[in-house]
Amino acid sequence: MIAPIFRQDIIVNKNIHEIIDIMNKATFRPTLSVITRRSFVKGFEFRGSVWSDGFCVIRNSDFQSSLAPMSKASITAINDNSCEIHFEIGPNMLTVIFMSLFAIGILAIGATAICEIITHGMVGDTVLIMMVFILFASMFFLFLRLGFYSRYKKLKSRMVELLS
Repeated sequence: MIAPIFRQDIIVNKNIHEIIDIMNKATFRPTLSVITRRSFVKGFEFRGSVWSDGFCVIRNSDFQSSLAPMSKASITAINDNSCEIHFEIGPNMLTVIFMSLFAIGILAIGATAICEIITHGMVGDTVLIMMVFILFASMFFLFLRLGFYSRYKKLKSRMVELLS
């Protein structure tokens, strides 16, 4: 299950079978549910599942990353020569839960640092708490910037290009 960050509906001049055929050729389906080295086979752009009216895939270049964006699509036929594709891109729901817990921890450290600064000023332990807050806040920012944004932008542009 994904937590969609990006949603888009595209109407294309291809029938549903052509879209599924394109995704079948570009998607590797791992036989095991556990990710191993054999889960990443060269020659395929995506890994995941493709079914008769949609797909759920991850880029094959994202090697064992829980921050990897997932793309889930459902395809509806409009007529014989066109169809509507509703696709969503987002992280795994479990990743969102753990990132939320991490953000709550950062906010707790920040609140503690502000209370200590107001109470005692910038002395001793307060400086240490402030340094820990700055360290974890910068790590969180880097996770969001490098882990999410660039990969989601690449997947979004590639999916629009591939499906159009």
